[in-house]
Amino acid sequence: MAWIFPDFFDHPDHIRFIEQEESETIELFLRQHGITNIPWIFFILVAIIAPIIALQLDAVFRLNLFTNLPVIVLIDGLIVWYMLILAYALEKFLYWYYNIYIVTNIHLVDIDFVSLLKRVITEIEIKDVESVRTDISGIFRPLFNFGDVIIETAAKDQSNDFEAVPKPDIVADRIEDFRGKLGGTE
Repeated sequence: MAWIFPDFFDHPDHIRFIEQEESETIELFLRQHGITNIPWIFFILVAIIAPIIALQLDAVFRLNLFTNLPVIVLIDGLIVWYMLILAYALEKFLYWYYNIYIVTNIHLVDIDFVSLLKRVITEIEIKDVESVRTDISGIFRPLFNFGDVIIETAAKDQSNDFEAVPKPDIVADRIEDFRGKLGGTE
């Protein structure tokens, strides 16, 4: 999916965000790694073929679960089923596509897409960052080079995680570099 919808932009020129300051430049524009979409895509593929398998099993084992129903009820049921699958797929894609992490020369911005009606934007100044660490654990994360970047600040409620981002070591190093440039402690 990374070739269609990239998840790691280094120094994107064509991207701006709503609260960006004049002197602020975007250094990294991130989404969760594309591999994180595989579970819900697999679920959707199974859900798409489930009615076909159910109808075949009903015919083979002569259960008569569907043969006694009027055709219009079967068609309506399939339409509702596939509309629900489409809604689920759209919601999952939008969640992945619009959950964005931005590293600028001044701020760290976390845009959480909660639903179509709600988004939460968290902005942390790089000078307020106390520590940055990465968490790349499990089997698939090291294999596909993605993980979490945990950013901690002095405030109790101002720690932030960039979850399942590609190249987390590069992201953490870039944040540390900007901390050093802005006079943060290392």
